[in-house]
Amino acid sequence: MAAMLMLALILSIPVSSSETSESVVHVRGGGAVLLEHVTGVWCDVCADHEPWVAAMVESNDERLIRVDLHDVIEDPLGNEAATHRRIRLNHTLPFPTYHMDGHAESTSSVSRGELQMSLLAAESARKTHEVLEATITTNESGGIVTVAVTNPIQVEGTQLTLLLLETSVTIPIEEATNGLLVHPAVLQSVMSIEIGGNKTIKPLAWGGVEMSEGSGLNAIFEFNWPEGVNADTVTLVVVHEVVEVGNGPATLSAISWAVEAPSEDVQGAGWVVLLLIGCAFVSLFLRSRSSS
Repeated sequence: MAAMLMLALILSIPVSSSETSESVVHVRGGGAVLLEHVTGVWCDVCADHEPWVAAMVESNDERLIRVDLHDVIEDPLGNEAATHRRIRLNHTLPFPTYHMDGHAESTSSVSRGELQMSLLAAESARKTHEVLEATITTNESGGIVTVAVTNPIQVEGTQLTLLLLETSVTIPIEEATNGLLVHPAVLQSVMSIEIGGNKTIKPLAWGGVEMSEGSGLNAIFEFNWPEGVNADTVTLVVVHEVVEVGNGPATLSAISWAVEAPSEDVQGAGWVVLLLIGCAFVSLFLRSRSSS
C-alpha cells in the first residue's frame, strides 16, 4: 500500500508542457542570399512556377532564404509588411518577380536553372562577407531576438531587420484563384531599426526594437506572436541591409531559423522519466521490506 502511495505521489508532480517552456537558440552565419518573391494567389504563372521554385530553394538549403511578398489586392495573404518590403524594392514589374539581395532579375526566370543562375550572380556580387549572430529566445507569448554584427561591412546607411514568416499557409479552395492551396514562407511582420535610430514596425503593434551597446552593430527585437499565427510553424529571418536599395547588393548578411513544433515523443518524455523514477523507488521499497 505504501509503495502505491509513493508512486501516486511521484506521478502527481506537475510536468511543464513544451507549450509553456522557453526555448533559446543561437544562430550564426550571414552568407545566405535573400530571395524576396513577389507573388499572389490570383497569379496563374506563379502557380506554374511554384514546383520548380520550391525545389530550387530546398536544394540550396542555407545558401538561400525565401521570403514571399503577397499582393494586397484580392489576396488573403497580402498585408502591410509585404507592401512595405515591395515599396522598398521599388517593385513595379509583373508577377512573379524574384528579387535576389534586393535586385529584381532583368528578365524573370522561367525555369529552375535560370533562377539558380540568378543565385550564383547574387553570390558573386557580394565582394566580401560579414558574420551575423542572433540569440533567439521564444515562449508561448512571443520572443526576444538579440542581434550582433561584430565586424560590419558597412555601417552608415544600413539597418537591422527582423522578418517573421509563416513557414507554410494553407488557404481555402475558394480563395485559391490560381489553384495553389499551400503557400510557403509567407511574410507576416517586419521590424527594422536604422543605425540612426529610425524604426519601421509593420504592423505597429507587433513589437519593439532598440539599438544596444557592444562591438560593431547590435540590436534587441522584442515581439508577440501575431494573432492567428501558429507560433510552432514560423520562420524568423534577421537581415543586415542597406536602407535604400542602390546598385550594389542591398543585403549585407542574412540568417534564418525555423521554429518547429515539438514532437509527441518529446512532449511525453517528462512523464516517461517520472514513471521510470517511480518504478525504481517502488522496487527499492519492496527490496527493503523483503530484507527486513
